[in-house]
Amino acid sequence: MSRSSNLSDLNLLLDQPQVSELANQVNMKQLPQKTLHMMPLVFWALFAIVTVLMLVELAPKQGGWPYWDKVQHALVFAALASVGYLAFPQKKRWVSLGLVCYGALIEWLQSVLTMTRMASASDWLADVAGILLAIQISLALAYLANKLQAEIQ
Repeated sequence: MSRSSNLSDLNLLLDQPQVSELANQVNMKQLPQKTLHMMPLVFWALFAIVTVLMLVELAPKQGGWPYWDKVQHALVFAALASVGYLAFPQKKRWVSLGLVCYGALIEWLQSVLTMTRMASASDWLADVAGILLAIQISLALAYLANKLQAEIQ
C-alpha cells in the first residue's frame, strides 16, 4: 500500500462526522503549535534540573561499568541539545555552542563547589559527543521530513 493511499484513508477517516467533531473540540491542528510554544520553558526547566544534578554531592561509586558516567553525560547533553533545537529552531548553532561552554563550566564548577566531584576533560568530551549526537538526529529527522514532504506532493 502506498503512502498516498494511506493519506487518502486518513483523510477519509478525518472527514467522518464523529471524528471531525472530536477534532474540532480538541483542535488537533494547534496541538503541535502549543507544544512548540512550551519548548523554551521545557528547555530551561531541564537546564535547571541538569545543573542541580550535576552539582549535587555524590558518594564515591564502587564497581560497575567504568564508562557508564560518560554514557550518562552524552545522553543528558543529547537530550538538552534536542530540546534546545526544538525550543530555539532558528538558533541551533548558538544552542550547540552554548551547551559546549555549559559542559565546560559545569566541569569547572564541580571541581570548585563540590568535595566529591572533580573536573574531567573526558566528561566534557562526552558532553560534546552528546551534542554531536543530537545534531545528527536533528539532521536525520529534517532529511526524513523533507523526503516525506516531497513524496506527499
